[in-house]
Amino acid sequence: MSTVTRMSVVMFTVAVLCVSGMIDIADAQSFTAVRPGGRAGNWEFFLPLVYTDSSTMGGQNGSRADVNAGWGFGFGFGYNFTDNFQLNGLFSWSSRSYDATTSSGVRYSNWLDTSTISLNGVYYVLPGNITPFVSAGVGLTYIDTNIPSSPGGTSCWWDPWYGYVCGNYVPTKTENAVTYSVGVGVRFDVNRQFSIQPSYNKAYLDINKASGTPDFDIWRLDFIFRM
Repeated sequence: MSTVTRMSVVMFTVAVLCVSGMIDIADAQSFTAVRPGGRAGNWEFFLPLVYTDSSTMGGQNGSRADVNAGWGFGFGFGYNFTDNFQLNGLFSWSSRSYDATTSSGVRYSNWLDTSTISLNGVYYVLPGNITPFVSAGVGLTYIDTNIPSSPGGTSCWWDPWYGYVCGNYVPTKTENAVTYSVGVGVRFDVNRQFSIQPSYNKAYLDINKASGTPDFDIWRLDFIFRM
């Protein structure tokens, strides 16, 4: 594990501990008094802070891309059908640097921009205010390698504020990949309106022409707001 990765994991752990420190474990059962009816039948809005560890994606004829670790953000909505089961939709995005090696041995560096939309099921083991959980999801990830795919050109459009505007653009190599994920974590219902949810997740990308199935280790800290 690299120094940057270790520092990021430590920062993530510290953030979880600091937020968890707001919870008085000895008084955990009293949370139910300010959360009448439990989680069942309620919508939730959540903001995840996402840390993705470094990973290597292999390509054809020995080509590869070493994607560095980095942070991302997102937002989502979920509905609790019962105290134990939630179905949610999540949109997340990140921008991370990578070092690539072509099949001819040429090396270069660039930035990988990704955005993912997914549908996820969450099973909370316990109906109470502190509970472990497991999750699984499927979605679609848009990948922009920022590698020019053509010489580019100029486009013009009408702006309501500035009038007729023109600008240069360069098309880049992009791809859409089906994404599968599984996760495990712990949920803390702090009060009726707010919860936190740290978790570890594993994501798999079905990328065309990749050598094997690229996978990523993802750490998430969800800030949940009950609607």
